[in-house]
Amino acid sequence: MPKKPLKRDELLRRPKPFGVIPLTDRGKGSEMVLLLPNAEGAGQGEVFTIRDHGKNAEIYIPVINALLKRFGINPDDFWD
Repeated sequence: MPKKPLKRDELLRRPKPFGVIPLTDRGKGSEMVLLLPNAEGAGQGEVFTIRDHGKNAEIYIPVINALLKRFGINPDDFWD
């Protein structure tokens, strides 16, 4: 269970099995919106915004923990 900062692309890949999808057409400037839809194919649900400074930018542990809490993802499942 390595808890270390993740690159942006890795962070976008890991929550997909939990139903979280990135919305690249939303967000202001250098922000990206992640969405946990209410229903299959819905455009509404829980959202979380992260800074997007390129694919090599690191997303730090406090941000990842906030994302997990917002979407109700078990940290042990996420980090495995």
